[in-house]
Amino acid sequence: MSRKTYPVRVARTALGIRAQELRTLARKAWWARRWIAAIESLRLGARLGRGRQYAVSGQVTDLRFAGPHVTATVQGSRPRPYTVSLDFTTPSAETLAQLAERLRAQPPLLARMITDDLPTQVEALFSEAGCPLFPVASAKPPYDVKMACSCPDWAKPCKHLAAVLFLLGEEIARRPITLLALRGLDPDDIFPPEDAAVCDAAGQGMPGDIASGHGLGDVEARALLRRLGPVPFWRGVNPCLPSLEKMVARQHPVACAAVDGESIDLREPPSA
Repeated sequence: MSRKTYPVRVARTALGIRAQELRTLARKAWWARRWIAAIESLRLGARLGRGRQYAVSGQVTDLRFAGPHVTATVQGSRPRPYTVSLDFTTPSAETLAQLAERLRAQPPLLARMITDDLPTQVEALFSEAGCPLFPVASAKPPYDVKMACSCPDWAKPCKHLAAVLFLLGEEIARRPITLLALRGLDPDDIFPPEDAAVCDAAGQGMPGDIASGHGLGDVEARALLRRLGPVPFWRGVNPCLPSLEKMVARQHPVACAAVDGESIDLREPPSA
């Protein structure tokens, strides 16, 4: 009796988002460890290792999330990349409003969350509301996260979905507030707008101010940058926001001089 054999498929080279911290993710903050444990509880078998390798080698070429809806493009062995989507279960609108109100009533928790920390009380609040903060594996699908992939693999999650979950884990390790967004809780509903008056005034007065030669002040510009928040999946050596703030501080006087019609010198200053 002949045994059926299958061809070995090797993923095509892709220059996508490369995971950088998977080896150390489980040793980081408690929420990073819980995320990895949640992925491992999905019973992926060999797909877990393959998904990890896909994440490390940059097979995920596009990854976006808007609240609880995540979409991605993953390059596999076929010419056309696979499309992936994840939809996280969210509480009702009424429950989300109650959660936001309870969080706003505890400034110490908000202060820690602003500094990219995640108090364990936040998970407790979600549990009391009947919605898990981390993915939960049931005995069999469907899980509390709806997953879909255009690949022919019948198992869900497949290795392409696993790669996306690993990359999400890296983003959550850096910025745990992402967990709340995946469960439908918008950070803008929790945190009071930082420097709201400055930001609003700057945004509304921008065209007139620039026309008159003033532009955004350094303080207002940095306030707007802080409102934008961290850049998802930032892969630079230095933190993104401090780097942008330094750039704005250097270029602000040059921009004002250009608007006023003054002569400007864009050459690099001589090194000491």
